[in-house]
Amino acid sequence: MQNSFISEFQTRKSTKYIPLFLFFLILLGTCSKFRVDDYNPYLYGRVKLGKDLKELQVSIVNRVPTNVPNQVAIASGVIYVPDFEQSLIKAFNSDGDLKFVVGNSKEKQDKVKTYNIKLGRIGLVTVSDGDDIFVQSRISKEDVKADRAAENIYTKKSGEFRTEAEEAVPSVILKINDSGKLSQTIYADGVGGSTPFGYVERMEAGNNDLLFVFHRQNGGMKLSIFDEAGKLKQKVDASDFKDFLNTQGDVYTWYVDSFISHPDGEYVLGSFSFYETKSGRFKNRKILRYDLKDKKISPVKEIQDPSETLYWVLNNDNFFIWETEVEEGNSIRLQVHDEDGNHVNNIRLNYPPPRGLWRETWMDTNDEIYSMKIRAGYLEIHKWK
Repeated sequence: MQNSFISEFQTRKSTKYIPLFLFFLILLGTCSKFRVDDYNPYLYGRVKLGKDLKELQVSIVNRVPTNVPNQVAIASGVIYVPDFEQSLIKAFNSDGDLKFVVGNSKEKQDKVKTYNIKLGRIGLVTVSDGDDIFVQSRISKEDVKADRAAENIYTKKSGEFRTEAEEAVPSVILKINDSGKLSQTIYADGVGGSTPFGYVERMEAGNNDLLFVFHRQNGGMKLSIFDEAGKLKQKVDASDFKDFLNTQGDVYTWYVDSFISHPDGEYVLGSFSFYETKSGRFKNRKILRYDLKDKKISPVKEIQDPSETLYWVLNNDNFFIWETEVEEGNSIRLQVHDEDGNHVNNIRLNYPPPRGLWRETWMDTNDEIYSMKIRAGYLEIHKWK
């Protein structure tokens, strides 16, 4: 009888604490889901600014370097830096030693390896996993088209600013193989085409020598995907998503933020911003997935905060949302989402002050994060860990 009473008492006691135990489990799961991994930059490499061919030649205006790139391409331990002043691509190692030059250099030095290729005015540069260089080459200085992107403050990243509107100069993309030979001239309609690119916002080399170009054509932004032969493999634009962009009787107006492909080119994430038609107020941002093979559209994420923008698609199918942390001032947060849109983690990038020295932050096909800044006469490339 006594044993039965004790057993019943213990059962009631344990039952009392089960809800509390479950509460702590749920709390633990919530905390781990939204934990923040703090990343800090370490110096990966640096290039000296100067007037010599073996340095990055820039203009100095009021003691401030100008015509300095916002980002560079990095592959196989080599840093590919566009030298806008000389219309050259200079390849440095992480110690800042010049390995070779691509372009027609006015200065000839016996000890500098040069691949003589006419580049025109250099724009964006990216490098494939096979060390092929893709460079945007603007056709001429005079042939300017008024093909500019619509200004949208909600798509800007932290620290980005412009003092004037930019007009797009017609350009082509040159593919230079790892032997330093010009292997392809890629137009907006592919190798052998005739339509040059106008405004190009982003250019990225993907896996298996794919090339992704986010550009404006016929008044709209689109993502053009080129295969290893330079042929236009597929185009993605807003019309592919039209059935999922309901504006509820013209109450809302939507705009394309970006199209970002998975590095393998299997699918594209499209980001669209919705605004109230009358007031112009931001309503939300929708991220939709477009599977290129079966042309299937799937809703992935809806964002209510205008400061959060789609940033990158990772090899493991996760994707990053860029969030500027206004309160912190010297940091930004990358929200990590899985392929279903679930928020699974956060990464905080802590920029050592002064923040104004830091330029663009970008990623490569290996999902590595880089930033760049100018300090003490050097262009510094930092990697985040």
